[in-house]
Amino acid sequence: MLRFIFIVIFSLSSFISNSQDVILVKTKGVGIDRKDAIQDALRNAVSEGIGVSIKSQSQVENYILISDAISSSSKGYIKKYEIVGEAKLRDQYEISILAEVTKSSLEADFSLLAKLIGGVRFLTIIDPNVTDQKHIETLNKSIELIHQNISKKGSRYIDKNRFELINHQAKRMFESTKEPINYVQQLGLMADAQFVIMLTNVQSQEVKGRFDIRRGNETSFEAKIIDNCTAEGLGSIRFNIQENTTNSFENEVNKKFDSLFSIFTNYVGSWIQNGTPFELRFYNMGSFRDFRTFRKAIKANPSFGGDIELVSVFNYTKLNCTFKKQSDDLADVILDISDEIPNFNQLKIDVKKIYGRQISFAPQNYIIPEIINKDLNPLNIQNQ
Repeated sequence: MLRFIFIVIFSLSSFISNSQDVILVKTKGVGIDRKDAIQDALRNAVSEGIGVSIKSQSQVENYILISDAISSSSKGYIKKYEIVGEAKLRDQYEISILAEVTKSSLEADFSLLAKLIGGVRFLTIIDPNVTDQKHIETLNKSIELIHQNISKKGSRYIDKNRFELINHQAKRMFESTKEPINYVQQLGLMADAQFVIMLTNVQSQEVKGRFDIRRGNETSFEAKIIDNCTAEGLGSIRFNIQENTTNSFENEVNKKFDSLFSIFTNYVGSWIQNGTPFELRFYNMGSFRDFRTFRKAIKANPSFGGDIELVSVFNYTKLNCTFKKQSDDLADVILDISDEIPNFNQLKIDVKKIYGRQISFAPQNYIIPEIINKDLNPLNIQNQ
C-alpha cells in the first residue's frame, strides 16, 4: 500500500523548488523505447517549468499554443537532469527524471513567441473538389468538432456565418483557377486567417464484421495544415469516421486533433531558433540581377536566419526568408536596404500590404493588381 501511494504522488510531476533561475521538477515520460521516453520526460519537464514560471501570463492570447510550441523542444531549457526511475512495460518504456529547467530562457522565448504569433486565426474549409453531399455533411460535422478543439486551445477560428459570406464570393475564383491551394490561400486572405485546415481526399468503404456481416460504412478524410502566409503545407492527419456512431465520430476527431495541433505547435516552436518564416513580394522592381545585391545585404543582417530563397518572374519577385523580429521591423529593414541600392532608391520603394507574415513592396506609384481586383477585396464582400 505504501508503495502504491508513493507511485501516485511521484507521477503527479510535482514541483520541488524554484531558485533564482532554476526550476527543479520531477516528471516522467513514456515512449516506444528508452530514448523516446527520456525525450518525452524532458518535454514534460519544460511544460512543468512553463506552468510555474509563466503562470502570471496565463491570460495571454494563445497561451496554450505558445506553451505547447516551447515544450515541443527541450533544447536550451534543461540545464541538467537525472534519471531516478525507469521501467519496461508491455508495449512502452517509462522513465522518471529530476530536471533543472532554466527559467530565464523560458520567459524570454515565451515573450518572443507571444509577439511573433499575435492573434492567430484558423480557417477550416472543405476542399472545393469534394462534391458528394454525404461527404460534405460528414466534413461539416468534423469542422464543428475541430472548432470546439481550437477554442479549447485558446485560439480563434473563422466562424461559419462569416465563412459562408466569404465562400459565396470565392466560388467564382475557384471556377477560374481550378487549383485548390491557390483558392485556399486567397480564401484565407479574404477571411484574415493565418493558418488554414483543409479537409480533403475523402474516401468511403464498407465495413464488415465476422462472417462478412455488413457493419456499415467508414468515411476517411485528410486534414491538411497550410501556412497561409507562405503557402507552405505543414503536414496532415487522416481521420476515420464510422457512420451512425456519434461517440466514435467525436472520439476520433477529438483524439486526432491533438496530433493535428502538434504539427502546428512544432512548426511554431522552430521559430525560436530559426526565426519566423516570411514571404516577401516585390512588384515592378526589376529583374533577378537587380536583387542579387539586395539578397547579399539581407544575408549580412544578423536578424535573418536559415535559407533565403529568391524566385523572379518578369517584374514579380518573391523572397522566402526567416526573420527574428516582427513584421513591421522586417518592413523597416527592407526599406532601409532598398534605400542603399541605387536602382531601388530611384523607384522610391514602399510597403503596399502587410498580411501576417506576408509583406508586399512596390514603387510608390505602382498599384498591386491583387488590391484592385474586386474578387479579392474583402470590403466588397462585406458591402454586398
